[in-house]
Amino acid sequence: MNSKLNKELISRSLQLAALAEMQPDDRIARITWDRIQDDLEQADSMVFGMQFCIANIAAFIKTYFKETEHTIAALSSCHQLIAFLGWNQEQVLTMEQSRKVFIDYIKDVVSMYNDTKQNHCENAQCILAMNMNSMLLQDLDYVMKQSPQRERSLSPALETTAKLRAQMVQVFGWNSLET
Repeated sequence: MNSKLNKELISRSLQLAALAEMQPDDRIARITWDRIQDDLEQADSMVFGMQFCIANIAAFIKTYFKETEHTIAALSSCHQLIAFLGWNQEQVLTMEQSRKVFIDYIKDVVSMYNDTKQNHCENAQCILAMNMNSMLLQDLDYVMKQSPQRERSLSPALETTAKLRAQMVQVFGWNSLET
């Protein structure tokens, strides 16, 4: 028992040290992403997690960025992705919890630190959305490797997710070298 506790304390100490070394927006995004992953683990469904990520990426882009050719293209990719995966678009998009994910969770994390500013929150929001895209890419890749017969049908979804990532970089105004 004591050994397990010591190992856990050492592990937590290393995690805290790593967090302390991060830039504020990276730290906020990391802690918030951990909270989101905890929520997703409670649902214990890869499909739910993927739908959650698509819905929140779409809501984030639609709600927090003015409409441009880049936002329209990114939203179109979200809709295409839902279609390629064979899901009901309206049902998936109603799963969004963007207020909770991109505002409430981030406010909770920011309240723990005194070195954050508004721009850190905005950057953390974008990093979170990119984390959701990365999770989609990883989940699709995993399913394709587990089921080679589904590889052909899922390839368009994987390609669309990669295209969405590049579009998100444009929407967020990031230089592609920053990602």
